[in-house]
Amino acid sequence: MDIATILWLHDRIGNAVPLFMALLGILSIFNYIRGRGLDGGMIGAIVVGEIMMIVMAGLGITLFIAFNRIQNLSIHFLYGSLSVIFLPGLWMYTRGETDRRASLIWGVAGFFMMGLTLRAIGTAGQF
Repeated sequence: MDIATILWLHDRIGNAVPLFMALLGILSIFNYIRGRGLDGGMIGAIVVGEIMMIVMAGLGITLFIAFNRIQNLSIHFLYGSLSVIFLPGLWMYTRGETDRRASLIWGVAGFFMMGLTLRAIGTAGQF
């Protein structure tokens, strides 16, 4: 895979992640309003979101190694690192609960992750 393809994938996944996280937040809040907890579909969506973040981080590390430009991207790496560890950290915080309260927590987390990834996009450098 050449660098242009890796950059293209990193860019496209980066554009998809905020939309996916917003959808995760909307659906979780909707479940909370309906009085339901997390179901298997929502847990699967959380896992898919985390996989997206890990793939994007791997592509970003590959781009960093190829271009070696840390001076302009240090805050971008900070947002990227936080986005990778946030969802597993929240899962540990909630102890894997799937009740109604967990739906609210994951709903807020979806919107937080949307904002975090939009901020990461805003701090991305030009290659």
